[in-house]
Amino acid sequence: MRIARMHLNESPFEPSKHISSLLSKYVNTLNLYHVEELEEEFLKKLSSYTKLPREYIHIFPGSSEALITLIRFCRSRGLRLTSIWPSFHGFVEFANMEEANLDFIYLTPESFELDLAKLAVAGSYSRAIYLANPNNPTSNMLFQDVDTLELLLNRFGLVIVDEAYFEFSRYTVADRVSDYDNLIVVRTFSKAFSIAGARVGYTIANQELSEELSRYTALFSTSTASIASALGALEDVEYAMEVVRKVIELRDELKRDVEKLGLYSLDSRTNFLFIKTPILGRDLARNLGEKGIRVRAYSDDLIKNYLRVSVSSRENNLRFIEALKILLREHY
Repeated sequence: MRIARMHLNESPFEPSKHISSLLSKYVNTLNLYHVEELEEEFLKKLSSYTKLPREYIHIFPGSSEALITLIRFCRSRGLRLTSIWPSFHGFVEFANMEEANLDFIYLTPESFELDLAKLAVAGSYSRAIYLANPNNPTSNMLFQDVDTLELLLNRFGLVIVDEAYFEFSRYTVADRVSDYDNLIVVRTFSKAFSIAGARVGYTIANQELSEELSRYTALFSTSTASIASALGALEDVEYAMEVVRKVIELRDELKRDVEKLGLYSLDSRTNFLFIKTPILGRDLARNLGEKGIRVRAYSDDLIKNYLRVSVSSRENNLRFIEALKILLREHY
């Protein structure tokens, strides 16, 4: 059975051709732990892309590793971890793995918006807060204004903003890191740049914070092949932006088709949809899985009647809609 991978928020498009040439160029250097000229060129390109000094940037083997490092960093500083919820399930798993206590501030049900009053009350300089913006799994923006950012920065000892979907939302707080010593932005090459398998992520923070983070990461942890892949992607940013445009087009088509079935989907600023279902999402996801279509569902009471569906190829998107139509007819 042909599997439609609509559960991992991967890009449905292959990487830029530039990546192959960079990998070929450096394949004969894989006997070395690192290649200085490659790393220098990558940091230079990434600095240009982010429009921030290279001293503000720290590279990780995937944004997941960046988040694990940040959890360790918070523990070393004596900061208690707080996350909004629902949010990226991986952050919860990483906190549990590191045996770090994690508190939650719940989003408003249905609209999944930030409750600023709750944030203000829960805030403390002894706490670090994690937010994905746009949010995963709900797909919406949690904030797009300076006032909310300043509330967070003034109330919490450290603010971690996960911008995994920045290229889709086009909203960032990275340009504020030089103004604050308690703001860290996390990004990835997995989504817009179509190299999830290369595992490259990075953080953006002021120079002092970035240098401190480097003490919590192993030397040469991001492979030469991964750095070459990311450099190739940055040498063809136009391709990545075209991928983003196509994914947004496919996403909006998929949203319209979902709504024609009478279902509600939040307005997405990501490469996936968050769809409210009339039956338990896990039951629906299991039935879709039997038809070769993998989507993500949740057991948490707040989102148990939702599916997170990654935008895939037009063919897979249509397969999903047809399967969903049949299952809804059978069960609802």
